[in-house]
Amino acid sequence: MTDALRGAYRVMRTIRAVEERVRAAGDHPYGGEEALAAGVCLHLDRRDAIAGVHRRHGERIAKGADVRAVLAGIGEPRPAATDTLGGVPLLICGAAVAAKQQETGGVGVAFLGDGPGTTLEALNLASAWHLPAIFVTENTGYADRVAGLGVPGVVVDGSDFFAVHEAAGEAVGRARRGGGPTLIEAGFPRHADDCLQRFRARVTDTGELREQVLDAIDAEVAELIETSVSAPKPAAGEPAIDVYVSY
Repeated sequence: MTDALRGAYRVMRTIRAVEERVRAAGDHPYGGEEALAAGVCLHLDRRDAIAGVHRRHGERIAKGADVRAVLAGIGEPRPAATDTLGGVPLLICGAAVAAKQQETGGVGVAFLGDGPGTTLEALNLASAWHLPAIFVTENTGYADRVAGLGVPGVVVDGSDFFAVHEAAGEAVGRARRGGGPTLIEAGFPRHADDCLQRFRARVTDTGELREQVLDAIDAEVAELIETSVSAPKPAAGEPAIDVYVSY
């Protein structure tokens, strides 16, 4: 259990450290939502697919993306961004269809932010086809709205790792067993404590981890970020390779 807790804290601390780097580069912020990404993605493996808001790195890191690869792409010249968010829910339906047809036991997870675009259409499709899909939204009220579609809606405090982890575990397990889709509505109370501080307080109060262990993880993550940032960049004009990465 302590190994799992150390791993969870390491993921959240890594997301936070990357966030502090990308903020200056103008990428979408993810600060404060590390518990949501970690609480969901720590239930996933290579059978599973995720999709989320453009340029938000938290979910990818939590799923296992190489931090060096994430940081290497920050600050590099990019073509004008397009709004790909609308397609995220249906993209995950496609991944869930493939997992179901191939009987891999995999699930698809869509991180939707505030849930615009084709969210309701995708939920309707996932319900009708009984897909192994999980939709994670920050839009208040969605959990009630999906009741008419026959999709379970769960409301959690998105800044509480343990609440998210429990809800996501039930949703992932249900999807793998053929129970169909789930929507997780993650709220972020205005005056909630920082999710990393909440995690630290919980595990140190219970005696599951010591402050020194968590401080050591902080230092290791800081070193990883510095090493990643200082890694050599491709030479100008060098052909792009390894454009796609699995995690």
